Amino acid sequence: MLTLLQNWPILIFPALLLFLYYLHKKTALSSNLRIFISMVLGIAGGMLLNCFSPDLTPFSQKFIGQSLTLVSEGYLALLKMLVLPLILTSIIHAFIHMGDHPGEMIAKLISRSVGLLLLLTAIASAIGMAVGLWLHVGQKLSLPIDGPVPTRHYTGLVDTLLGMIPSNPIAAMSNENTVAIAIFACLLGISALQIYKKDKTHAENFKEFITSTFHMVKQLARLVIHTTPYGVLALLAKISATQGVQTLLGIANYFIAVYIAMILVFILQLTLVAFTTRMSFWTYLKKAYPVLLVAFTTRSSFGCLPVTEETLRDRFKTSQLAASFVPSMGATLGMSACAGVFPALLVVMALAVTHQPMTVSIFLMVMFINTIASLGISGIPGTAFVAATVTLTAMGLPYAVVGLVQGVDSIVDMGRTATNVNGVMTTAIIVDKTLEGVGKN
Repeated sequence: MLTLLQNWPILIFPALLLFLYYLHKKTALSSNLRIFISMVLGIAGGMLLNCFSPDLTPFSQKFIGQSLTLVSEGYLALLKMLVLPLILTSIIHAFIHMGDHPGEMIAKLISRSVGLLLLLTAIASAIGMAVGLWLHVGQKLSLPIDGPVPTRHYTGLVDTLLGMIPSNPIAAMSNENTVAIAIFACLLGISALQIYKKDKTHAENFKEFITSTFHMVKQLARLVIHTTPYGVLALLAKISATQGVQTLLGIANYFIAVYIAMILVFILQLTLVAFTTRMSFWTYLKKAYPVLLVAFTTRSSFGCLPVTEETLRDRFKTSQLAASFVPSMGATLGMSACAGVFPALLVVMALAVTHQPMTVSIFLMVMFINTIASLGISGIPGTAFVAATVTLTAMGLPYAVVGLVQGVDSIVDMGRTATNVNGVMTTAIIVDKTLEGVGKN
């Protein structure tokens, strides 16, 4: 009996899951509100588990860990399952229903999307360095004796651009190279549209197949997205159960600086949308916050693609092509936080640790390197650390400075992903507005 009482915390997570199920079945709460409730419950439940963990038996600790992993990783796997069929069918569907001059449209879409993503990355780099200098990030710190060694490397812009060519679409999917998948879908869509205009009879069956498949995939996406409250609960509970308060206090200055910088970048993104579309901050956040919560908890821009596309299409009423193509590009290039704020702050920290001054030339050089690197790390897992490798190496600074921030990186990565996804969404809205609704049907 004493053992059962001692291990009662194993019931916390199942009880929270049942409570969310009750809210879904027995109340009229919206899905957005239930996602928010699941976020609060996940943080609170994880902290409770963290407090009681030392008193649990090894079996109970293993049971709790495996339960959280099953639900959280299962949710992420379901989201990633949708990516390939969603990108292919949505982009091809948009092309088939597009008017004349699809080549001109896609050229404008690509140039404006990539251009805006890179511009936001450059500005985010400047913001990151400015905040780091303001808060004196890195002062009174020293490099770890056994610093980390980069596990992934940037092989150059040419190699990466070649990697965007979809020589093997299936391999591109397994490598999470959504740029290659999107390009492959665009080529198929343009080909289908051209055949449809030349020989409507032969292309009609393909058009009907793509249209019906697209709507089935959309319905499948809705089914998966309905599980979001449970996935958010497990993801946040897992993080808050394993990350103690002491971890944050160990490098609080950096933690505060990186989140201030990301908030400023976030405000910049919202300002650009407000300026372009006359949409208020509040209106935007009401429509976008479910995606931002998913991004914050999943820490995966790739996994967020289905939710991002649905939100852009159904809530912001963007064109189907903009809703599917821009997030596919933005999931692996640009990325204001991973390739902008993060490496910029590490440069400030590395300069402080090595007692070197920040100069105007270094400031501008970091902005340039981060922007180019954000284009060149497309499809490489661990984007933030690969971007940091490129910038620190190019500036001749020690990569070991990464070891100072690894303890809180999982929590920082939550904000990075949300900022990246918000940048993608704002880019899609702005580009769609400037093109006056690409491919609307």
